[in-house]
Amino acid sequence: MRIDRKTTLTAALLVLGWAAVSVDGGPGVRAASTSGQVSDTHVFDEVAPGVYFAAGTGALNVASNAMVVVNEEDVVVVDSHITPDAARALIQSVKAVSAKPIRYLINSHFHFDHAHGNQAFPEGVEIIGHEYTRERLLGNVLDEPTYRVIGSPPAQRKIIAALESQLDGATGKARESLQLRIAALERHVKALGEVRPTPPTITLKHKMTLFRGSREIRILHLGRAHTGGDVVVYLPAEKILFTGDLFYDGPPYLGDSFPEEFVAALERLKAIEFETIVPGHGPLVRDPRKIGVRQDYIRRYRSEVSALRKQGLSAEEAAARLSFAGFGHYPGLESRNRGTVGLEIRRMYQELEGKRVSAR
Repeated sequence: MRIDRKTTLTAALLVLGWAAVSVDGGPGVRAASTSGQVSDTHVFDEVAPGVYFAAGTGALNVASNAMVVVNEEDVVVVDSHITPDAARALIQSVKAVSAKPIRYLINSHFHFDHAHGNQAFPEGVEIIGHEYTRERLLGNVLDEPTYRVIGSPPAQRKIIAALESQLDGATGKARESLQLRIAALERHVKALGEVRPTPPTITLKHKMTLFRGSREIRILHLGRAHTGGDVVVYLPAEKILFTGDLFYDGPPYLGDSFPEEFVAALERLKAIEFETIVPGHGPLVRDPRKIGVRQDYIRRYRSEVSALRKQGLSAEEAAARLSFAGFGHYPGLESRNRGTVGLEIRRMYQELEGKRVSAR
């Protein structure tokens, strides 16, 4: 059964607290051209010969996109999804496009929805990530605010309860969509109990290049941004960029970010010669102007938070007071989860107060 990519993206946004609990909620939702559904759980779009944009079908909560690069002798995967269950489904799906072994897994950053499938990759697969990503995944990430508020089993059960409340009165395709999402999230909550955060085995600080046969794969850290260790994966011959959560067509989560530096990192991203962005969430992006939209959003958000702080409001009061009305950057901002907004504002207050914004 083919499942609409809109449902898949909305489910991912719900996990991160970015969208209202509705079938049509979420920024940047649109269909992408597909090469075909390779399994019940994944659709692979071939964006260049041997380079695939891997997204979930909605049958399983994968929460984030991945990229699969088939080389002459091996396969490189970028990001491992949100649980070992989701990662195993990705690994199985890769077999539909190549019988070659997976040699490397690259983590774009440490967040649970991109790296908590690491443990499912078999022995012999080297995991590459930034030094900061290794540091965080060696820490107690399951007890940190971002995971507790957004990714933990209690947070997911709240989403399930909200979806279940919509079943009353829902009919036809709308009811079927809700039931599919509830089933996927119930499976996801069960899968969360298996997670054992697994760090990179190879780290970089600024740049690393893999040469896999004739394929050049550059791994670049453009500065602290969404986290302290974001990396992008650049294929210069194909002019393809995998950007993780540094950039996608929607509002970024800023709860673990370095907001002022984020804008500068995006400026460096603009300087890379690319034709296609494979983002961490949502559809492919080919319009570089959308990077500027994200920069404008971060500047506006930080400015509004700074003004509220100058009024003497605490971070909690600012989270309750802040209105996204008039931002004009992305649809659905007013319905953003206030717990998520609170984490973002506390992070910005740290920066504005001159406190050391460290790895914690």
